[in-house]
Amino acid sequence: MSLPHALLTALIDRPDSGSELASRFDRSLGYFWAATHQQIYRELARLEEAAWIEALPEESGRGRKRQYRILPAGRKELRRWVVQPEEPKPLRDEMMVRLRAEAALGSSG
Repeated sequence: MSLPHALLTALIDRPDSGSELASRFDRSLGYFWAATHQQIYRELARLEEAAWIEALPEESGRGRKRQYRILPAGRKELRRWVVQPEEPKPLRDEMMVRLRAEAALGSSG
């Protein structure tokens, strides 16, 4: 997965500000892909430059956050990325080996 595609995926649900996206990201996609808030803000700027997202007009009032929404070109890119063939990456996870070892040992371990 790539960060731009993870952010496009998050914006499919609803427009959001950078801080709201970072928070949502931490609670959902963050389990699969780690990103700092700084990385998210940098990537939002790149996505906007690529015309895959746009910033919505800012509402007046103090403390209003800039909201972003996905554009048709962003949806097209996300569709292209979803169907792009990719070789599976080898999985190396120590916790999974521990779980297998525990199962192999059984309760007599």
